Amino acid sequence: MEFVVLLLIFGFITRRLDRRLKIQEAEIALLRGRLDKALAGALPSQAVAEAAPTEAEVAEAEALPEEVGEPVFLAEAEEPAPPPPPPTTVQPATPAPARPGWRELEDSLASRWLIWLGGGTMALAAAFFIKLSVDHGWLGPSVRVALGLLSGLGLMVGGEWLRRRPMQRAVAALRPDYVPPALTAAGLFTAFISVYGGYALFGLFAPLIAFALLAGLSLAAIGLSLLQGPFIAALGLLAGYVSPLLVSTGNPDAWNLFAYLLALNGSGMAVVLYRGWRWLGWGALAGAALWPLLWMIDPWRSGDALPTGLYLLLTSALFLVPAVRGVLDQTLPEPVPATGWRTALPDWVRRKRRHPADRLAMTATMVFGVLVAAMTWRDSHGSVSQIVLGLFALLALVGGRRTERIAGVAWIAALTVLLSLAPWNLPYVPASPPPLNADGQPLIVADPAGYPAAVGRFLWVAGGFAALFGIGGFIALWDARRAALWASLSALVPLALLTLAYALVEPPETAIGWPAAALGLAALLVGATTPLGRHRHRPGASLGLAAFAAGATGAIALGATMVLQEAWLTVALAMQVPVLAWLERQLNLRELRGVALLVAAAVLVRLAVNPSVLDYEGYGWIAYGYGLPALGFLMAARWMRSAPDGRGDDLVVMVLEAGALIFTTLMLSLGVHRWMAGSLEAAPSSLAEVALHILSWLGLALLLAVDRRWNARPVAVWGRRFLVLMAAATALVLHLVVLNPLWTFEWVGTWPVVNRLLLAYGAPALLGLLYLWYDPPRSRVLRSAAPVLPLLLIAANLALEIRRTFQGPVLSGYRMSDAEWYSYSAGFLLFAVAMLVVGIRFGWGWMRHAGLVLVLAVVAKVFLSDMSDLEGMYRVASFLGLGLSLVGTGWLYQRLLRPPAGGTPPEPKPEPPHSPADDLPTDDLLNQRTH
Repeated sequence: MEFVVLLLIFGFITRRLDRRLKIQEAEIALLRGRLDKALAGALPSQAVAEAAPTEAEVAEAEALPEEVGEPVFLAEAEEPAPPPPPPTTVQPATPAPARPGWRELEDSLASRWLIWLGGGTMALAAAFFIKLSVDHGWLGPSVRVALGLLSGLGLMVGGEWLRRRPMQRAVAALRPDYVPPALTAAGLFTAFISVYGGYALFGLFAPLIAFALLAGLSLAAIGLSLLQGPFIAALGLLAGYVSPLLVSTGNPDAWNLFAYLLALNGSGMAVVLYRGWRWLGWGALAGAALWPLLWMIDPWRSGDALPTGLYLLLTSALFLVPAVRGVLDQTLPEPVPATGWRTALPDWVRRKRRHPADRLAMTATMVFGVLVAAMTWRDSHGSVSQIVLGLFALLALVGGRRTERIAGVAWIAALTVLLSLAPWNLPYVPASPPPLNADGQPLIVADPAGYPAAVGRFLWVAGGFAALFGIGGFIALWDARRAALWASLSALVPLALLTLAYALVEPPETAIGWPAAALGLAALLVGATTPLGRHRHRPGASLGLAAFAAGATGAIALGATMVLQEAWLTVALAMQVPVLAWLERQLNLRELRGVALLVAAAVLVRLAVNPSVLDYEGYGWIAYGYGLPALGFLMAARWMRSAPDGRGDDLVVMVLEAGALIFTTLMLSLGVHRWMAGSLEAAPSSLAEVALHILSWLGLALLLAVDRRWNARPVAVWGRRFLVLMAAATALVLHLVVLNPLWTFEWVGTWPVVNRLLLAYGAPALLGLLYLWYDPPRSRVLRSAAPVLPLLLIAANLALEIRRTFQGPVLSGYRMSDAEWYSYSAGFLLFAVAMLVVGIRFGWGWMRHAGLVLVLAVVAKVFLSDMSDLEGMYRVASFLGLGLSLVGTGWLYQRLLRPPAGGTPPEPKPEPPHSPADDLPTDDLLNQRTH
């Protein structure tokens, strides 16, 4: 039944193909007839009518200038030409009607998908026939395999024969022809499964012969793809990479496998070069990289480093070939336009627009670099793997210098070296003579230089790679179009290797050779700037100088790291920022700003978010550990901002200014905490300490608002706003709620007025009002609401001070005398009157209104509480004082705010002399601030 269905499907597809081919043959004949008539000068009348111009086109052509320029070559086009004639309005051409969607779908199904479906169906038919013959025992195994091979070969020959037919060539000239590739693909599949079936099912082929036949079919498919299209090439590559998985000899050999894969990779890349199928290169990269990874996971044996390394080296070179030889465009990749913080980064850091062949080369180098590093780990950093790693680095240097569009492969190789050496397991280097065992023998055998032999070998390897990249990068930068990249490679890779060696070896603190090596590297980098400085006019030379300067400062910082500890290390790192700023100003190397930004970010992370600083011993380190970096950042920001090119004020300057402000704030806060708590690890818990924090923040914000050199800077504006907001939130949450001495039993002092209450409530309130005087908020709503918190703190200070007068230094408790209750009324009434006077005198309507509200609150307290709670003279004094205050308040309003009663205007009199009363505000000056 299945066979009948397959025959029906095959008949239907054949009928559709035959009909389609007849239609195409008729179209080709019609086109040939028209072409012959056109060459003979006798076009059909309909074609002449279609080619005749319309009246509008004739009128438009008459309106154009009579003289029309002839086409010229590029050399002639470079000469100055006369100005072009004025543009004329051209009517847009009417677009051709779009084909219906169903027609496009029908055409695609008939001309492409049905053909591929037919090829696959024929391949399945061959598989079903073999299965049917096996089930019924019609044919022997050898006959079945032979018939399968002959069928596959016949389909491949038929596909190539059909491709060579004139009709199919005519079809291929008009549109893609999928019939010959479909037949060839079906033949390849049939032959492939026949060979595999003969090997796996019937045992007719030895593993080596089966593998050779499968490999031959894969290479044949790759060769046929040059004639029949990319699908055949993809099929051949897929079959080639799968064949080693299907055929197993039971004794895997790295030499045979990687030799075969290398030939397969070479064939695939040859097709990529010849036909330009970029996607095929990505497929070949996936297959070429997957096999060595699988080999290192399971079948790896001792001695496989040499064949695996050679395969990785040669395959890496293969994938560099399309970028070196297959692309004629030699222009350098342009960086993507930068926005925001990316503008501070140098061009060689930013992402580039690359040609597809360059992307393939860069990606392949990254992939095989990771594989080389993995092979080095798998080989336990043996000599062979180290040689392969060195050759890979040399290949990247030569290839990048040969074609500078892909010069980034040199940096990829440098990262590969660092990745390979990073997990090297080294023995411990003791600072003193090694301990002895029971027999009196040392536990660690050290060489005469004081290091174990394994450590010495590692140092030689790291030194060799440092020399390779340092000297090679310096040689490559001369006459190079990307001098900055080679200079950065020469300067930074040796520095990174020295840092890695110091981190892995962990030498004793008394070893002086390490800082001497760092200073020697700095001296070499400074010396390298001398010959390069003579050629500053060349493109990229300034960037090269910046790279060498950055490397020298980094080497000095590394030397300081080897000698200094804890806070002084941070100071040494932070001092590199003003050094870079000074070099940028003296040498006019704007590229150093990116390096300064990276160093500043590292120092910020180390000082601002590093919890280990809390473990530093001593007290004085806070002053120089934060003060000197803040001073260095300010100096660097000032030097960079005064750049002569007018572009000095940028993101780097803002980061440096923000870092200086952060360091200053942390210095004050940590100093206060260390002084009050005795240890940086303790949590702040006392009211006095929190008050000192708030006063330091408000004082710093006030300084930023008063200083005319900084108050308009964005960092100063937003910095003081953040400081004030942080102080306000702390005072509102901690002072008024959490740490309020009414319920914390905290000792507030025995002196009147001058005590911890004034420190915690009065002083922050006065400092906050002073800040609002110098830097009032721009929003009218905020100007009205901002003084509420300072007045609330003053009111809390007054209330708590009255409480302290009657309760003593500890305010907690529930007892309250009549004198204390009366004092609250008297004190807040006087405070309200003072607010009224100040508000009227300075024209602050918000304060006058707040005073009135407070007066009403005191009146309510007197009538609702004092009348029943107070007795004797305290009740009399409460009401008497309230009455006198209310009368006095009314008199003040009449005296200072009410204008004289209306009436007949008096006769003009001589103008009296000016008196201080003339300066009193009137109604129109209310809600205004005068000072």
